Amino acid sequence: MEATKIMPVEQCGAVGKCQSSPAGYSHMLQSRYSYSEPSPNVVAKYAMQQLEQARQKDVEMHEKNVPAIETNKAITERVKAFMAEIGMPNSHSERDTKSRARYPKSLTIQSGWIGDVARHIKTSDGFEYATSTYERLKRDYESYAERAEQEAEQKRTELERKAEAEKQARRANVELARIVLRYELPEDSDWRDVLDALCEKDQRIDLALAMMDVRADWNEGAYPVRNAIDRFTIETDEDKAIANDILACLHDFEDGRVFRDATWNYDHLIASVTDQQLAQDARAAYEQVHKDR
Repeated sequence: MEATKIMPVEQCGAVGKCQSSPAGYSHMLQSRYSYSEPSPNVVAKYAMQQLEQARQKDVEMHEKNVPAIETNKAITERVKAFMAEIGMPNSHSERDTKSRARYPKSLTIQSGWIGDVARHIKTSDGFEYATSTYERLKRDYESYAERAEQEAEQKRTELERKAEAEKQARRANVELARIVLRYELPEDSDWRDVLDALCEKDQRIDLALAMMDVRADWNEGAYPVRNAIDRFTIETDEDKAIANDILACLHDFEDGRVFRDATWNYDHLIASVTDQQLAQDARAAYEQVHKDR
């Protein structure tokens, strides 16, 4: 009967050659992105592809090794059984020649045949270790990909915000030009110039916007409203009612919200302006002047 021979077993080492961090693949992609560095998202995707390809190689290698491993395991058991049958010991004792003790201890030394069996009859191809390495790297790669996606989302949001801000700025410039032309203001007028000019055209707008100023920030008191009410001229009974209502708000003033809750609050005042185009333009100018508040 022909004796069974020891079979060669190749080790599964493809995953072990993968980068410990996905960032390590960045330089491999550099040639594809000669004008800029690849984004973390691109690197993460490429790294995961490399890891999965390596895993597939290890799986295929292990499947190829299974028959040889099973054969070698059987041979190993036969060798062990034969050694036991003939009484070959697994180890022996030797005096520890390196010891300086008066009575040196004995060392248990493994029999050489056991080491030879382990060395020459491979019963493992490292697939278990390759699998644990793959699982660890996959977790790390997925975490990297998640962070990359978060960074990409932040960049997208920032670009969208910037684009929207630029769009709003262009619209504001167009609106500014229209208002300047509508009221024949100096061509170099900015939003503050427009706001001052439009407030001079209607005392109710002037007073309402002063009230809005103090409602937004009353840390320094209500002086903008006091100044506006000093400029307010009473020409009708309604003007008188407005003045009395606001003067009552100024008495023992403590909180800017009083101008929101007044009978003649700023919204009511602006709604009462006869020229609503003027009122809308003044409010637009006010919002542009105070947009960063």
